[in-house]
Amino acid sequence: MTYPVEQQTLSGWANYPVVQAEVATPPDREAVRDYVLKQERLIARGNGKSYGDAALAPHVLSTLALRQITHFDPATGIIECEAGVLLSDILQLVVPQGWFFYVTPGIKSITVGGAVASDVHGKNHPEHGCFSNHLISFELMTASGAVIRCSKESNADLFWQSCGGMGWTGVILSARFQLRPIRSTQMQQLTVRAANWEQLFAALSGHSDYEYAAAWVDGLSSGQHFGRGAAFFARHLEGEESAPLVFQEKKPRNVPFYAPAGLLNPWSIRLHNALYLRKKPPGEQTVDLDTYFYPLDGVRNWNRLYGRRGFVQYQFCLPEETAFDGIAQVLQTIQKSPDAPFLTVLKRHGARPPEAKYSFPIRGYSLALDFPRTRTVFALVRALDELVWNAGGKIYLTKDACSDGKMGRVETGDFGEGKWWSALRGRIGK
Repeated sequence: MTYPVEQQTLSGWANYPVVQAEVATPPDREAVRDYVLKQERLIARGNGKSYGDAALAPHVLSTLALRQITHFDPATGIIECEAGVLLSDILQLVVPQGWFFYVTPGIKSITVGGAVASDVHGKNHPEHGCFSNHLISFELMTASGAVIRCSKESNADLFWQSCGGMGWTGVILSARFQLRPIRSTQMQQLTVRAANWEQLFAALSGHSDYEYAAAWVDGLSSGQHFGRGAAFFARHLEGEESAPLVFQEKKPRNVPFYAPAGLLNPWSIRLHNALYLRKKPPGEQTVDLDTYFYPLDGVRNWNRLYGRRGFVQYQFCLPEETAFDGIAQVLQTIQKSPDAPFLTVLKRHGARPPEAKYSFPIRGYSLALDFPRTRTVFALVRALDELVWNAGGKIYLTKDACSDGKMGRVETGDFGEGKWWSALRGRIGK
C-alpha cells in the first residue's frame, strides 16, 4: 500500500522540543491500519498546534489527509467528520446555518481528533464543560487495527479513556458531536479592570450572567499592584432571526521571521504589560465571533516572537479551596526568578463528569503562562510543579514539555504516584 512516509523535523507550536521523526500521512482508514500494524509504537498528530511534546515520537501518523465532513444536519446541529478536519473548516460550513461550538479553545486551526484527544476546554467551562460533554461518539482504531465506535453508552470506558487521553488508546478516525444554535455572529463583551490580585480574582468569580469568562494577568506587577489585570466576559447576542450569518475571519498579520534572541525579556515584557492594560478600557462593547474566541489566530506565526529557542507554556489548574493563595504563590515565585511570562491567562472551571478522569479541568481556576525558553526556565518549572502538586493541582498535558511525570495525575481526590502519565510516555515511545 502506497502513501506518503517521510523523515521530518518536528516540534509542537512552542518550537520545543524538536525531534526527528518518520511521518506517515495515510489518506484513508485502510492506509491508517496498514501503518498502525507496521509500527510497535506511534503517536497520532493533527495540525501540530499542541504547545509541548504531546504529538512527538519516532513514528508519527498524521491525520491531516482525513479531512472529510461526512454528515451535517442543519436542523439538529449534529455533525460528523474525520479526525483531520479543522475547526475552521467546520465554522465556515455551520455558522451561516446558525450553529457554533458549545466548547472551543482559543485557536480554530486545531483538528477535531486533537480536540478529542486533549478534551479541549474554552472560556465557558463552568456552564458547558469540555469537548467531551458534547461528543456523541467517535471511531477509534486500536493497535490491533480494529475500529471501535465509542460513546457514553457503548464502549464507555474506552470513550472516557480517550477523551483527554492524549492518543494512548489508539488513533481517532472520526467524531460525531452536537453543535449549539446561535442567532448572531456578534458577542457582547464586558471588560473589567482590576488594580490587584484580590480584585481580579473577585471579578472573575462574579458576573455569572455572562457565559464566557477569562482574565489577563500582569505576571510581573508587584507591591500594591500585585496581580493586577483585566477580566473579559462575553455572551452571545440574539440578533435578527432573518439576518444572514457570516463567519468573518480577519486577514491575519504575519511574523515573517524569528525574533532575535532575548527580545522578550523582563524589561520588554513589563513595557508590553503596561501598554496592554492601557489598551483595554473598561465597559461593554460588541465584537464578532472571530475577535472574541480566536484572537491568537489574528497573528500568523506568532510563536516566532519567542525566537528560535521557542517557549515553554506552563498551564495548571488548582481546586477552588487553594486557588486564590496557590496562584498568588506561583506568581510570587516567578517574580523571584530570572524568567518572565509574556502571556498570563486565568480561567475559572466548573465540575466535570466523574467518568472524565483524564480531562484537564477540575472545579477551580487555571493559569496559563508562556515563558521564553531560557537556561533557567526548567528549574522554575520544577519549582512550580512542587507548588501546584502541594496545592492539589495538575498540569495540562497538551501544553506540557518539561514537567515532572507525576503532574499529569488523573484525579485530585486520588493522587497516586503519577503512574498513568509515566505509562503514557512509555507507550508513545518517549
